[in-house]
Amino acid sequence: MATIEQHKAVSDPQHDPWVLPSFMSETNGGGSAEQVPGFNIFRAITSGFESKRVAGPTTVLARPDGGFFSEGTPPLSPSPQARAFAAKPENVMGVDNRAMVPDTSTTPWRCICHLEVEYESGPVGFGTGFIIGPKAVLTAAHVIYNNTGGNNRRARNIRVIPGRNGTTAPYGYFVTSLDRCIIPEQWRQASDTIGDTAAAADYAVIQFPEQSECDGLTSADRLGYFGLKCFADEDSENKAQMLFVNNAGYPYEADKPYGTLWYNAGRIRKMGPSFVEYMVDTEGGQSGSPVYFYDDQTKQRYVIAVHTTGDFVNRGLRITPEIFTNLKQWTGRSI
Repeated sequence: MATIEQHKAVSDPQHDPWVLPSFMSETNGGGSAEQVPGFNIFRAITSGFESKRVAGPTTVLARPDGGFFSEGTPPLSPSPQARAFAAKPENVMGVDNRAMVPDTSTTPWRCICHLEVEYESGPVGFGTGFIIGPKAVLTAAHVIYNNTGGNNRRARNIRVIPGRNGTTAPYGYFVTSLDRCIIPEQWRQASDTIGDTAAAADYAVIQFPEQSECDGLTSADRLGYFGLKCFADEDSENKAQMLFVNNAGYPYEADKPYGTLWYNAGRIRKMGPSFVEYMVDTEGGQSGSPVYFYDDQTKQRYVIAVHTTGDFVNRGLRITPEIFTNLKQWTGRSI
């Protein structure tokens, strides 16, 4: 069994070609607030951004305004037809150990995005994504494009809300289309049931709109973004066994306020060639959320998998060498 020291002894991102560092500690210009009881840290941190009020989605209608999402006050309840699409339902194992994140304006929570998807036909869908570069959000491909299991759902519009907290979008949001998403061809061609071959390509990058289209949310340079870690050899795989990982996403459940972020953590149970299994509670809507660990030595948060499916043990798509290389290319990141 790996020791705590081995868990900490992850590779230095400056020397390891399979590491992309996170960018979070300097996203406030290098400064941070003192912890003073009663001080409104949320207001201070989100100043300069176009914070907005958002409500739950309603049934998609062909209205002149697009019939997209309700902006009414008070917020409307989600349509009874609305549901979170997943390769198969995520599971809570035993007692639900998730905790709601009360303040999503700070890192790393503001780097995690609630996704609301208007499909070409059918009800609205939901998922989670997370920022991995100055203009890139990573998610599970099936959240925005799914030809499997008779779903045949393709996104017409995707609303991306970084750090959403109920009816508050502290950093605004942007709406984009499938044309600005990069999806592996292996996933696009998948049909019928999802086998492991197709599931190994269940990831997609949503690109930020151009500045003129972004309505105040121009890039992630001020929000921050996660790092990536690829365990590319047997030695590093061994170090990853029993690694303690974190996860946070936006579940769609009757007993949880809509649009709230929920956190959980646990240990890796198994790391296979394409998938990582972990003892972490999730539910529908959390597909596309980050599975990451915090490295005490480098003070970095590294995503090692994208949460995609759930069963008795929940599972994420591993950041393999191929996926790592693709994400570097798609995001334009060299470091």
